[in-house]
Amino acid sequence: MADLLFEIGTEELPSWYVQEGSAALARLLAERLAAAEVPAARLTAYATPRRLAVLAEGLPAASAVREDELRGPPAGVAFAEDGTPTRAALAFAEKNGVGVEALERRDTEKGSYLYARVRRGGEPTAALLPGLLAQVVKDLPAPRKMRWGTQETPFLRPIVWLLALLDDQALELEVAGVRSGTTSRGHRFLAPEPFAVESPARYVAQLQDAWVLADRAARREAVAEGLARVTADAGLEPYQDAELLDEVTDLVEWPFPVLGAFDDSYLELPEEVLATVMIRHQRFFPTRARDGRLAARFVGVSNNRVADEAVVRRGYEKVLDGRLYDARFFWRSDRRKSLSQHAWGLSGIAFQKELGSMADKTERVGVTAGLVLGALGLGADTASVVEKALPVFRADLATEMVYEFPELEGVMGRAYALAEGQPTEVADALLGGVRPRTYDDDVPATAAGAVLSLADRLDKLVGFFALGKRPSGSADPFGLRRDGLAVARVLASRGWKIPLDTLVGAALVAYADAAVPVDEQVQHEVVDFVWDRVAALLQERASVPVVRAAIRGSRSVIGAARRVELLRALTQREEFADLMALFKRAANLATKAEETAEVAPALFREAPEAPLHAALARARDGVHDLLAAAEAQLPAWDLRAGPPQALSGVGQASSEVVSLKGPLDAFLDGVLVMAEEPAVRRNRLALLNEVVTVLRLLGALEELEGIEQ
Repeated sequence: MADLLFEIGTEELPSWYVQEGSAALARLLAERLAAAEVPAARLTAYATPRRLAVLAEGLPAASAVREDELRGPPAGVAFAEDGTPTRAALAFAEKNGVGVEALERRDTEKGSYLYARVRRGGEPTAALLPGLLAQVVKDLPAPRKMRWGTQETPFLRPIVWLLALLDDQALELEVAGVRSGTTSRGHRFLAPEPFAVESPARYVAQLQDAWVLADRAARREAVAEGLARVTADAGLEPYQDAELLDEVTDLVEWPFPVLGAFDDSYLELPEEVLATVMIRHQRFFPTRARDGRLAARFVGVSNNRVADEAVVRRGYEKVLDGRLYDARFFWRSDRRKSLSQHAWGLSGIAFQKELGSMADKTERVGVTAGLVLGALGLGADTASVVEKALPVFRADLATEMVYEFPELEGVMGRAYALAEGQPTEVADALLGGVRPRTYDDDVPATAAGAVLSLADRLDKLVGFFALGKRPSGSADPFGLRRDGLAVARVLASRGWKIPLDTLVGAALVAYADAAVPVDEQVQHEVVDFVWDRVAALLQERASVPVVRAAIRGSRSVIGAARRVELLRALTQREEFADLMALFKRAANLATKAEETAEVAPALFREAPEAPLHAALARARDGVHDLLAAAEAQLPAWDLRAGPPQALSGVGQASSEVVSLKGPLDAFLDGVLVMAEEPAVRRNRLALLNEVVTVLRLLGALEELEGIEQ
């Protein structure tokens, strides 16, 4: 067994690609090694801003040997009458690297054919790897690859060096005009000279000696520890932001935290503005005082150790001061107008050419929100908050602050509303109305915010679907999938049982006077689209059949989510598979039942009929108890995660449901359903129809046929 070390040294990679490229390199190399029949026992990926590397341990000395039997041309075509091989035989032998004399003639059901025994594999791993590694580099996925200088092979950044080492043997390959060797490079500033890697096993340790933490997890921990240390020394606490921690980890090869400060006067800015400027624009970590308030200190992480840290600190402070000065100017300038005055500017901001301006959009959102409020039956207090928020909803889009920092939309709407004395409930609704902006964003914290969020997303979905701008494949230029997910998450997080078609219908009404024609077809398409997003969320917790059964059996998002939890519990019971088989038989027969027919116990003629009828009553109660338990225990939750608690205390109710198995089995095996007497036949079909109807209250159980328990 041998160990392979392969490193691609580059100019500085974008931070967002370090993790992505590292994982892609490991995955691609594993696939190619397996395809070449020299699989690795273990692969470990390493990555820094200047390198992507992988250690493949336990490679065999040579590829696996196998013998294949290949069928060739018919014997009658392969040889002339005098036994001389024809061109067909010669070509077949040459193609497979064997002599004509090694070909075998065999009789098959289709006639006599030539066969060749071909031995494949056995090639030394060291001979296979150079070509394999070169191709891996060329095939490494990355957006926006470019050709750099005279390098013919496109890559995300210029390739500077290649290291390819199999145990102590150098592998020779060339990519983008760069020849491989046995040397790597340390930190750009602290250890820039190339050094020879002694062995694959020594790679990480030697890099650490050269001021490079190749293990990303170790580097991330070093960043976090340094951040905690310098803030603790100053009596502060670090602002927690996992996304920034990941980004900074991929910006440095060895972290050097530097504590800086800014003028206390900037603390007049809302905390979200300060944090956004530091985190998103400067990659600095804000800090908090012990009382939890944001402090006028920050931590920058340098990729270089300098003799005088004060030089780095002053540089950080200078660039941050410029950003904060601008932010304070925007904050003061924007507050010279009220939000209502800023709202006038929405007419000059385009939403979508065919759908009008943002002012047109917010007007439609108001109509939709009013209809949603009525459909949900929310109280007067929520309606009052929505009514007050609507005239200034998304007005912050017209402010200088949001123009400069678009990620603060909604945040600034709330901040400006509070600054001008608006009630907290109205300010919170303005923020909630734009949430969730991403999959990781929070859902609205208030009912009023949730109504605005739904109305806003539905307006966009209906408008773009009416224009025919639906997502296609992986392409979703308008972020409609994100909007569909937002609708699903908001509905479930509030526990609102409103049907999706009712919601989408409200948005259609708002488009009644618009230039874009909308109709029931658009409504159906949007409803189906949102259900697809619901399914995508629920499939993170349950199998596809369970999710389909739950969705087909529900009209509301929260109803589907609860049914998923119920069906997950039911499908784990031993009796469930047998019950499903009986359900299928009953459902097939029930299709012949008259829809209006009712069960008449007086028409029971056979012994199994009455017990099934009694068991059906218990099962109906059990199903209602299950649904009630699910609603009580799981009133609402954000579908981005699992439910707040596991469904419990439903054992007895589920037992009543699966107890149908025995009586139903006896009925189907012991009773002639299609009796000659019409009234008896109708009654038995009606009984089976009730069984199917009761079970379908749990979901479209036909979707669960053949499901693995």
